[in-house]
Amino acid sequence: MSARFLRGCYNVVFGCVIKRLYRGGLNQRNLLTLPLNFFTNFSIIFIWLMIFKNAGLIPIDIRPKIHSKAAFYLDNYMFGDFWGEMYAQFGKTSYFPWTIFTSVVFTSIFLLLIPLAIWYYIYYVKKLDYNLMEWNDHIFHFSNKSNPKRVRTLCIPFLLPFFALVFLNIMHIFAKQTEENFANWKDFVAWVSYVILHLTAPILTAVYLYVFHPPGVVKCFALSLGIQNLMGVTTHLLLPMAPPWFIHMYGITDTEHVNYTQEGYAAGLVRVDKQLGTHLNTSGFHMSPIVFGAVPSLHSAMAFQCFLFLITRSATYKGRMRNGISPSRKEAAPIFISESSEETEIGSSPELPLGLAGDDELELRILGPEGSTNSSCEELEATADRCDAPGTLALYYVHDAEFCTRWYFGIFNRAILPRLLGISFLLWQWWSTMYLDHHYRFDLFVGVLYALFVHILINHYVLQPKVLQPWLAVRLQQIPDTRNEGRTMGMRVFEDTKLEWFFDPLA
Repeated sequence: MSARFLRGCYNVVFGCVIKRLYRGGLNQRNLLTLPLNFFTNFSIIFIWLMIFKNAGLIPIDIRPKIHSKAAFYLDNYMFGDFWGEMYAQFGKTSYFPWTIFTSVVFTSIFLLLIPLAIWYYIYYVKKLDYNLMEWNDHIFHFSNKSNPKRVRTLCIPFLLPFFALVFLNIMHIFAKQTEENFANWKDFVAWVSYVILHLTAPILTAVYLYVFHPPGVVKCFALSLGIQNLMGVTTHLLLPMAPPWFIHMYGITDTEHVNYTQEGYAAGLVRVDKQLGTHLNTSGFHMSPIVFGAVPSLHSAMAFQCFLFLITRSATYKGRMRNGISPSRKEAAPIFISESSEETEIGSSPELPLGLAGDDELELRILGPEGSTNSSCEELEATADRCDAPGTLALYYVHDAEFCTRWYFGIFNRAILPRLLGISFLLWQWWSTMYLDHHYRFDLFVGVLYALFVHILINHYVLQPKVLQPWLAVRLQQIPDTRNEGRTMGMRVFEDTKLEWFFDPLA
């Protein structure tokens, strides 16, 4: 009886979990419309894959000239010839100081002085009073609006290209193309990142965004990946450049193999095939439809786009909870943080919310593309009279003092895990591509610029005004939540449990 009873309890619990996952994941959709929605959101990525796969069908006589030397020179003169590549190709040491000089000039002017001047003009001359990249960072990332967080506005996005150059050079040190640097374990580690994680990391990032962040964020992520990859493959076709393995194999002065009949080469992945006893990598790259598609590196662009969404969307714990015990969120009186007064209205509980001072103003910024009120503001005004408490943020979570004092709470408090994974994968991918001799630093850097440009574009015109603004308006009770999209998937699955707050970016 006891075993049967335990099995029955297990089945009931398992059934409840499946039911919650089903309802929370679909959220008023069905098993037909959810995949359709997925394919719609990722349709641009599928278009990119089709273009890449069928690029070999383009007639050779209408294809542009191949610039086999461009990436080699740009890499050395923009980043510095620390591998002695110029000496290996030309036998002269006089090139080295010039590459160092030009790289310092490029870094100083284009990656430091110009971005700093633009940042200063925006925030101190024009006196912009909100974060250009995160219109409501005082709600998503900080519990106090009065802190301008100028360092954050400087790093993202203005100094990201500079940081990318610095870390690319660091990874470049450990990826030197010498027999002494090659090792079986390094080959395998590089293969895992270059092949396996290149395919799975964007999927895992999308799952994280879907579970922990507002509806629509995944769509913006898919749009960013699709647009940057379309831009990338278009550049590959219109401005073909040679990868580093081509120069190392044939030399900088080679012209015989600079043609569209040249077969692809797996480079460092050939060593992995020897270890695994297969020819998968060799055969795959041998049939590559775009052999001279080195710039930009889409491995770098995709990794950097994952990195951008992980570090910008990951929200820190802000302590918007209250002390006390509540049997059910539906039975508990909601807590409201008013935007129009310094008083905190609490239903039947006399206790103040933890970590919320009287000057915490959580009003929603309604901004258009030019920094002014747009149509979304009119929609909010039109629906405000139908809301019970417009301009307020309802918080229902119960503060667990014992949990908040444990050592591992700091990991959740600062959103360390997603940010650490995003940074680690990016650096890992950069090292892998250079170690396997598939891309120069220049290729990777251009991939960074493509990803950053598209991210800024999607963030400004789609993510902030059309996704996050409406979602915050629902949470601030300025518009009704008619489609049950005021919660993330994780919040829907763990609704009315002690874990719901963990999936709320506003908690």
